[in-house]
Amino acid sequence: MLWAGGWAAWWAEGLAGAAVVGKKLGDLMPADVAAERLELVQRALRTGRVVVLHEIWRGVRIRTVMRPTTDPHGRPVVLLTGRGQQAVDVKRPERPEYERVDAKAVDHGKLGILTPRELQILSMIAQGLTTAQIAEALYRSRKTIEAHRLALGAKLGVRNRVELARIAVEAGLLAAAPSEVQHRTGRRYQRRVSEGGPHTSK
Repeated sequence: MLWAGGWAAWWAEGLAGAAVVGKKLGDLMPADVAAERLELVQRALRTGRVVVLHEIWRGVRIRTVMRPTTDPHGRPVVLLTGRGQQAVDVKRPERPEYERVDAKAVDHGKLGILTPRELQILSMIAQGLTTAQIAEALYRSRKTIEAHRLALGAKLGVRNRVELARIAVEAGLLAAAPSEVQHRTGRRYQRRVSEGGPHTSK
């Protein structure tokens, strides 16, 4: 990292922007997340093409543009700029000359307490599927799906499907298939939850 703006304090484990300079991606985030981001940075350098990463980090949808350029000394570098996204932005197509990538390693923030199956069911609820439709799609009984729904409500502190769907949309579960992403839980998640995140307009 050669330079970092103010948003890096939130993105990089609470470090101030100046403290990020000189760090490697592996110093700032979990190894699997850093490896995925580094591969994309290298791809941008190798191809000369802008790479746009759509990710969920600490429960917030983020669009990060990786633009290959050069520093004042003529050395190749990649400029990363990121911003939070509203739900309407998630499916908006990128410019044809850009390469869009959906992150495999994500951090669902407060949804990190859920199991992969619960994340999948929560996403299906947000898509408007009924209990019967979810049960049929997952080859489970309606009673099992209803038990999962009640467990979701208890864990997330909500009472009905509408509130569950709202939480799923805000967390970006409609932008990525929960069954295909890596699930982040544990002490690192618990520490980050208390730190907040960037604000996105609603």
